[in-house]
Amino acid sequence: MKKYALILLILLCGCASQNEQPPFEINNKQLHTKLDDQGNKIFAYVVSVKANSRKSLNIDRPLTRSEFKNFAEQEYFEESNSLKLELEDQAVHLLKQELHDKKYCRNDKYEINKVLWRDLSVRLMGRCL
Repeated sequence: MKKYALILLILLCGCASQNEQPPFEINNKQLHTKLDDQGNKIFAYVVSVKANSRKSLNIDRPLTRSEFKNFAEQEYFEESNSLKLELEDQAVHLLKQELHDKKYCRNDKYEINKVLWRDLSVRLMGRCL
């Protein structure tokens, strides 16, 4: 019985220590700044991710259950609302850091007025308070 427990523990440790790849990779961040007609500081921050290629299936042989499960569970950024929301959260954090580092908004006070989505990017637009 102890041998089975030891084997199970080793298997669980092996599974837990596998490094999972992040669901997406950010490849571009850009902060655009300017003054509006009233002299207020406004900004647009664009964060883009790399496109992931779809994995192809080998249809010459039958799929194992684990291969089918892995294929079915693949998330692609363009189709996943949860990945897009995760990117939006990261973009907000990155914007906050960028505005702080560049000392663009006085006392780091700003608001985001608009969020625009493209296939592989998110744009946060706002103004300093």
